[in-house]
Amino acid sequence: MFKKPTPAAAPVVRTLESADATYESAKALVARLRASMAKIDAEESDLLTRLANRPATPEKTGRVAKLLGDAAPDDDEAPDGVRARLKAIAVERVDLRAAIDIAQQRLTAARFGASKTICDEVRPIYTKRVKAVAAALVAAHDAHAELLVLIDELNANDIAWTGALPPMQADRIFGHRSDRLSVWLRDAVTAGFITKSEIPTELQQ
Repeated sequence: MFKKPTPAAAPVVRTLESADATYESAKALVARLRASMAKIDAEESDLLTRLANRPATPEKTGRVAKLLGDAAPDDDEAPDGVRARLKAIAVERVDLRAAIDIAQQRLTAARFGASKTICDEVRPIYTKRVKAVAAALVAAHDAHAELLVLIDELNANDIAWTGALPPMQADRIFGHRSDRLSVWLRDAVTAGFITKSEIPTELQQ
């Protein structure tokens, strides 16, 4: 029975916060600003609901109360107080959106900075594992080539073999004439993970 190889211990990849304190503070700022936005959204929704549910009576605004000689209504009760708050919320929302956009840009910049630090740290083990994959793929290519030789011999002798031996060519994995594997290996060379000399000549397409 085929057994999976025991996987190597995973490298410790640090969090973005641990790699750059700027990222942590920028993330917290974005969260705080978004929470403020959610808070005024909820307040606006509540004020609009209260306005919609008020009885259709003449509005006793602060100015009307003054004309009547009555005490000015509380802001929470006065229609003009509610509308004034709604206008203030609209202004706050514009400012918050601008602040969130700037804070998000700072967070993005900090993320890329922290990511580069982490990538530099794990590059050696990443390279080692890419090289291991490359070696395994080349070995698999060699084994596949041996299978194809046997299949060619069966075909050359006009053997009706596909009924007894299900075809197991791995062209969908390696590509026609292993062109898919060649492209992957070429990309690995271009990225600097392996050298061209490590690739068999027949795969250097």
